[in-house]
Amino acid sequence: MSIYRISDLNVEITTNSATVAEAIKPYEVQYQERPNLSLFLTDDRLLELMEENEGRTADVIETVYIATLYSWALFDFNGFPIHATAVEQDGKAILFAAPFEDNLDFMSLLPQDKVFTYDYPGVRMQDDLYYAFDTPFGMKGKYAKRGKKLPLEAIVFVDSGRFDSLRVLEAKDFVPMFMRAVALNVRHERTKHTLFILERVMHRVKFYGVRDLNDVDFIFERVTE
Repeated sequence: MSIYRISDLNVEITTNSATVAEAIKPYEVQYQERPNLSLFLTDDRLLELMEENEGRTADVIETVYIATLYSWALFDFNGFPIHATAVEQDGKAILFAAPFEDNLDFMSLLPQDKVFTYDYPGVRMQDDLYYAFDTPFGMKGKYAKRGKKLPLEAIVFVDSGRFDSLRVLEAKDFVPMFMRAVALNVRHERTKHTLFILERVMHRVKFYGVRDLNDVDFIFERVTE
């Protein structure tokens, strides 16, 4: 069993999946520390999931399962996963998130030289500040920078049906949008804990809403001023 450094956590991962093994390999560390969490999928559970997800390969099922376990665990370490693309600007992270049903392809809308993780960055609070981390999880993990960690400056929600020009969001706007962005990773019994995390985030991170990403440079300038 190997130890991987993900979101500043020592994560023990046991896998039989070539897909998972390839994705997490760059995060492997040589030292042996007591893991903060252990992620694995038993053979019996794999068979159950394959029956429930007919047509999916074992690699895909284990990839999703391990990523889900990580996402659930992150809430126990002053953090959360979020369905977003993380961009580096002036040494800080800006997260771009959109409703799932919009199917926005952020990779075609954002400068790829600035993207450091796509789909599911991890976010954790350390020393009273929030940081964004790249992770090996998500559909396009190849954009990860293998251990990148940046202070989280802002979260920008892109929604053509809700916003017009770029604006700072009030609590009544960003609370439901934040919950939608993390909803797939929240167990029902942890909803209150998630709201507790959100209360802390809203006092330390800026939230914006915008209609589209036609003027990305303007957005970068505004959210980092």
